[in-house]
Formats: sequence, C-alpha cells, structure tokens
Amino acid sequence: MNVSEPENVSSFKTWLVDGGARIHPAVHFQPVASGFNVIAGSDVSADAPVVSIPFSLAITPDVSRTALTQLLKVAESAFDHWNERQLESSYVTLHWLVDPAASKGILKHGPYIATLPSPDRLRTPLHFSDAELKAFQGSNLYGATLDRRRDWEAEWQQCKSVIAAANASWGAQFTWDRYLTASTYLSSRAFPSTVLSSTPSLVATPTSHPVLLPGIDSLNHARGHPVSWVVSTADVSGPSIALVIHSPTPSGSELLNNYGPKPNSEFILGYGFSLPNNPDDTIVLKIGGPSTGRSSESASSSEASKADAARRWEVGRNARGAEPVWEAVLAAVIAQSADDDEMDEEGDEDEPSVEDELCAADMLAEMIQSLYDRLPPFPPANAAEIRPDVLLMLDHYLEGQRDILEALVAFAREREAGAMEKAREQGLDVVDEEEEDE
Repeated sequence: MNVSEPENVSSFKTWLVDGGARIHPAVHFQPVASGFNVIAGSDVSADAPVVSIPFSLAITPDVSRTALTQLLKVAESAFDHWNERQLESSYVTLHWLVDPAASKGILKHGPYIATLPSPDRLRTPLHFSDAELKAFQGSNLYGATLDRRRDWEAEWQQCKSVIAAANASWGAQFTWDRYLTASTYLSSRAFPSTVLSSTPSLVATPTSHPVLLPGIDSLNHARGHPVSWVVSTADVSGPSIALVIHSPTPSGSELLNNYGPKPNSEFILGYGFSLPNNPDDTIVLKIGGPSTGRSSESASSSEASKADAARRWEVGRNARGAEPVWEAVLAAVIAQSADDDEMDEEGDEDEPSVEDELCAADMLAEMIQSLYDRLPPFPPANAAEIRPDVLLMLDHYLEGQRDILEALVAFAREREAGAMEKAREQGLDVVDEEEEDE
C-alpha cells in the first residue's frame, strides 16, 4: 500500500519515534468517517509487535498534575479534590487553549492530540442529539447518560474555576464542549494503569487509574482478537509497553486490538460503538430492601449513597448471574414474611417456605416484565431524525437487553415451577395461576 498519510499523522509518528517509540513499518493510518483506522500497508506476520511506546509518552494523572501545576503556577494542593479524569481531561484541553511557545514544553502531547477525532465524529450518548437520546428513554443507558452528564458537568465547573483563577483567558476558553471532548477521549481510548506493570492486565483495580497510550490506543477493537501486552524494562528510553498481535494481518486489512469483554452498554456509553449480538451484554438490576422490593434501571449517585439495602446485580445472556438476583429477591420476601407474621424465636426464619418461593418467583417475573415493557421500541417513531450509526447502536443495544430480560422471565418461571412441584410433593393445595386463568 503506497498511499501517503495526512500531515498530522506524519507529525504524530515522528513525535512517537523521537520519544522512543517503535512502530511496525507496515502501520498505516487510513482516514475514515470516525477518524482513522490502522491498516496493514503490507503483510504483518503473527506475533509481531505493532506499536511499542515508553511509559514516559503515556498521559497519566501524575503527568497531568505536574503539567497543570507548572503551567497554572499553582500549588499541587489546588488539585487535591480532582479525580483522574479531571486531571487528564484538563491537561488535554489546555493543548487547545495555550500557545505551544507559551507552554515552554510543558504540554508535550500536541502531535498526538492533533490526530484524535473532532467532536462531530464522536458518538457517545453525550454527543447525541436530543432526538437521538430520547430514542433510548426507558433503558439503563438513558439514565446512565443523564447521570454522566450531571457528574461531568460538575467536574468541569470545578476545573474551570481553578483554571480561570490562574488565567482568566484560559478559563473563558475552557468550555463544556471542550471538556466533554477531552473526557470522551479518555473514556473511549484509555486503558487501566494495570497495563503499565510487570504483568500487564486490562482488569482495573480499586487503585488503578486511566492512562492514554499514544499510538497503541489508535487500534480499534475486535472481540476475542488474540493480542498480548508486553512490558520491557531493558529499553534505553525507560520501561516500555508493546502491543503484540498473534494472528497474521494481510496487506490492506485493519490491525486490531482487543479491549476485553464488555457489554454494549459500556461500548456505547464510553466508546461510541456497539457489537451485533454481543455475547457479553448485561443488564444491571437494582433490588431494594425487604420493605421496598423495587428495581430500577439506573441509580443516581445520591440514591446509591442512601440505603445499604439497595444492591445492584449484573445479569448476562442466558440468565448468567441470575442466581444471586433470585437469592436477593427470595431473602427480601422471607424477611417481609417474618415481619408480617411475627414469627416466634423457635421458627426457622432462614428456610424458605414454598409460599416464599412462589411469591419470590412471581415478584421477580413481574419486576423483569416491567423493565421489559419500559424499553423503548425499535425502530423508534423518530427514526428519521437519528443518524444511521446511532440507530444501529440502538438496535444492537435493545436486542441484547430484550434477550436478557426474556431469559430472566423464563428463569423466574422455572423457579415457580420448581416451587409448585415442591408444593405437590408436600401435599399442599396450591393453585397454578396460569391454569386457573384458562
């Protein structure tokens, strides 16, 4: 493939190599509607390192904090209440506000940021039009989007106040749209800092944080694609991390990464794309305490901090993970029965009765059916107002949500059938509501 690359890509590659990175000679950036795809300009053999960068080129919270402290001429304590996203997103945003000469080398990632997609090419829900977001109303994703907008806007205001106090001109230019764009880069491109260790891992931990890895983060995702992260400490430029693709890539094909198993809800909210029939799809249920017995699609941060009774459960396709949901609902029913019946101390309160199991099965089925009925229709009535790629995400997302909820209803009915069988074995006279309706 002998096609020249855009000037910003050439500058980016030069910046990478000057900083100690190594790029496979076949790597070619091809412009597409969403930004760039990384294509094999010639055949790439299996087990080839595609991109390797020193840790020093990564955008991390520490790199961002140091740069912000120097550029704004404030004490590090000014950022004590900022989270990692605020630090890294503010660092990225300042590249658009500060003249490179004025930054005196403090803002080091300009060539990288110049290759990232423009805001009009981003497709996470915070970049949807009102009509597009409305099409998701009634789903988990709709509530999660509103929660994210509220949280990120609060973060932006906090960042803006610190920056404006240090430099009024920069503060005036530190707009919500710019912060949103930078934060979307972080949600869609960052990896957990656990990859920058002697045993790299994509599994985040309570102490890990997001890091941007220029060059490595350019590759798109393919589920199950065989890749490895290899950390080397022998490089002259310091420790480095390389992405190795274990399958051969023929000339003209896209070089791909593997972000790990994720549901479409996470892909859409954080990345702006979805997979058809995604086997890793999930739905999050919130089971209330014994007195509430309620569920909701998404909990706001204020709700989440209220009662210890509210618990969240993630269930996948084929009712994967449904057993803990069943146990939580059954426990709530048993506790409620104990309160209602004022069981004496001799009774075995922990052993569910047939009536408890029947009640729990019915409660779970009704709860799930309610969630199912609240899902938006597809195609939506306003389909003509929705961009094709957003409509496709909606289709993929709703297919997964409906499939999971249908499996959960079937799971609840199986539990009900099991309880009915127990009742018959115990000689109890229990009426099957479906047979009675017939």
